[in-house]
Amino acid sequence: MDETAAIADFTATTTFEDLPTEVVAKAKRAITDYVGVALYGSRHAVGERVSSYVERCLPGDEAAVLGRDTASPPGAALANGAFGHAIDYDDTFESIVVHPTSPVFPAALAGVQVADGSGRDALAAYVVGAEVAFRTGHATYPSHYDNGWHSTGTVGTFGATAAAASALGLAPDEIRRAVGIAASSSSSLKKNFGTMTKPLHAGHAAQMGVRAALLADEGFTADEAVFEGDIGYGEVMTPGGEYDPTEITDDLGETWAVEDIGFKPYPSGVITHAAMDALRDLVADHDLAPEDVETVRVALDEAASEMLVHADPGDALQAKFSIECCLAAILREEDAGVREFSDEYVADPRTREVMATVERDFEEDLLGGAFASYGARVTVTTTDGDEYEAVEKYAPGSPNNPISDDRLDAKFFECAEPTVGRERAEAVAAAIDGLDEPGALDRLLENATTEEGEKL
Repeated sequence: MDETAAIADFTATTTFEDLPTEVVAKAKRAITDYVGVALYGSRHAVGERVSSYVERCLPGDEAAVLGRDTASPPGAALANGAFGHAIDYDDTFESIVVHPTSPVFPAALAGVQVADGSGRDALAAYVVGAEVAFRTGHATYPSHYDNGWHSTGTVGTFGATAAAASALGLAPDEIRRAVGIAASSSSSLKKNFGTMTKPLHAGHAAQMGVRAALLADEGFTADEAVFEGDIGYGEVMTPGGEYDPTEITDDLGETWAVEDIGFKPYPSGVITHAAMDALRDLVADHDLAPEDVETVRVALDEAASEMLVHADPGDALQAKFSIECCLAAILREEDAGVREFSDEYVADPRTREVMATVERDFEEDLLGGAFASYGARVTVTTTDGDEYEAVEKYAPGSPNNPISDDRLDAKFFECAEPTVGRERAEAVAAAIDGLDEPGALDRLLENATTEEGEKL
């Protein structure tokens, strides 16, 4: 079976009952992590601007906007997707450079509300969408990503389309058309990293996925084999002929992409996290303070150099792609959360002083050359001449280097509580944990939408 048809059949036939217990559990954890981050993002500067745009241009009452009120289904998907990626705290696949949940779950959520579906429908739609994003990403990686495309926005569009189509209950022929529509809407450039447009990529993908599914539901036409052929999506988006359709078709429905999801412990580019955790351990083990440190030398894979483009960041968005600022926050605070990625913290003279102690280096094939493992080596030289080294091969929070449930729970409340309060945040977490139970989706939406949250 060709890849477009395989995606359509898988999307149309996969239901909640097909999902293994462990897949459902991982999906719930991913949705919880996303909703917490999105609630914070709804009151971030990115969220404020996207919300204003949606209220003006895409209003409606069919779909919930997290942390706020309602919008049209495409408008809610746009807002919720951008909210989830606003502070770069959302999950990532371990084996490929894609943030799956911020583009996919908003599309699933909007589609389920249009169809008056259940929490089980939302879970199935999310898992299906994550699978399609994962497989499309692998089929086009690394050529697509290396050529400057931000895969969260590009392949995320296909995941969002599958999620919305699943929620709407589209037939295989309708889904093939939806995928064709999505292919002409799939876009996002890495050149925009460090700006508000990067989180917009996730929102754009979610919005385009919902739009594609709704247009297909209306009978709108598109090529029904859009991945295939010399001018199909696969070949066009992978210069050098590296497109591999078997990554989409092989074992589809037998393995599950959500198992590859990792959760971020810090609100910055995932390429910074192994170094941050390594320094965090050194600070704790040796009781280090900024005044004790002469230099912090960090080695990263050469492939990370195109992402870490802000050695001297001018604001919090740029700081997320500054290894200097990320490590300065760890050295100053022994940890780093949303407070440390504010414009004020980045501009603080004490932060700038500590940043000056950080020296970066990029090495070919560092720690085996597995770029998507995001490994790092950190060496600290103290003012007394002592030297300490720590190595992290995998990003913390990834399946190969998991972090504790307690750390993830603390992250959720750090993000959700400022917007909806502690009581509602607890109700949101409980609703997602029971999302496969009757009424849980309504409880989630009742507690995750409010006009009363403070501006962050």
